Amino acid sequence: MASPKRLRVVQYGVGPIGLASIRAILARQDVELVGAIDIDPVKQQRDVADLAGLRRPTGIRVSDRPEEVLASGEPDVVLHSTQSHLEAVLPQLKACLEARASVISTCEELLFPSARQPKLTRELDALARSKESVVLGTGVNPGFVMDTLPLVATAPCQEVRSVLVERVVDVAARRGSLQKKVGAGMTPDEFRRGRRKGQVGHVGLLESLHLLAAGMGWELDRVTEKVEPVLAKKAIRTPHVKVQPQQVSGIHHVCRGFRKGKQAIRLDLQMFLGAKKPHDRIVILGTPAFEVRIKGGIAGDEATVGMMLALARGVHALNPGLRTMLDSQLPRFRSAE
Repeated sequence: MASPKRLRVVQYGVGPIGLASIRAILARQDVELVGAIDIDPVKQQRDVADLAGLRRPTGIRVSDRPEEVLASGEPDVVLHSTQSHLEAVLPQLKACLEARASVISTCEELLFPSARQPKLTRELDALARSKESVVLGTGVNPGFVMDTLPLVATAPCQEVRSVLVERVVDVAARRGSLQKKVGAGMTPDEFRRGRRKGQVGHVGLLESLHLLAAGMGWELDRVTEKVEPVLAKKAIRTPHVKVQPQQVSGIHHVCRGFRKGKQAIRLDLQMFLGAKKPHDRIVILGTPAFEVRIKGGIAGDEATVGMMLALARGVHALNPGLRTMLDSQLPRFRSAE
């Protein structure tokens, strides 16, 4: 599938990530925004420029009728950023594929969907193949920091015995929806109930672990996953939440993969208000052994949009079907000039 000179794009989902995506698309010469889809009644028929805080109208208005937008816009690629779970977004993805558009999605489970949803994975793959389109899940986490980047880091190794990836995020500097997603302001009991209902916490760490293992050709004996609340030691206030001492300020989420009876992969994610010295760190034990550390960490929202755009231009080079970052070309910045 040859990539068109100027990529025609529909933005599906006009929340914080979607709006950041729209601003980035409108700033480029090699990408053309041809539609925007969202179910929020407050956003209906509003020009995307108005929602994105831009002065010049675009003529692109938000619609809750995906079939009409996809038919009239005839996009090459849909940038999809709505929800985290594959089952919830499956009808949206199917609508895009029926329009013969490829999809770059930030749905976290879509990074490595067979880990939780093998049946839906097969179903989506078959549909994408039949429409000669591609579906690919990506983002910054999951999608890059704790999976794709560590994989790239192993390239100079003759042998790898284990991989540790640690990400520390101060969510006080992030959007309010993320602060609430990690449980900030909840009591420990409320946090546990929210976890049981799937309403609290990070989605995608298990998928990152499976992608990392598959990329290195490792078969894991077993996988463990543990999520604990981080409790505040003092009162914390942000523009979005108030947290009292001993209330939840965020999460500590750890996934471990074992191979031949030994821990081979550890993914350690800490996301809480006031986290000290935010960073991303990769430790490779092998030949050679080394450590990569990114001071401050990679900013989530901007990087997520960057990943979507980096992959959008190369999606047509992939074979049709449900693909992962293991199938993608080397993601990289591409100048719009």
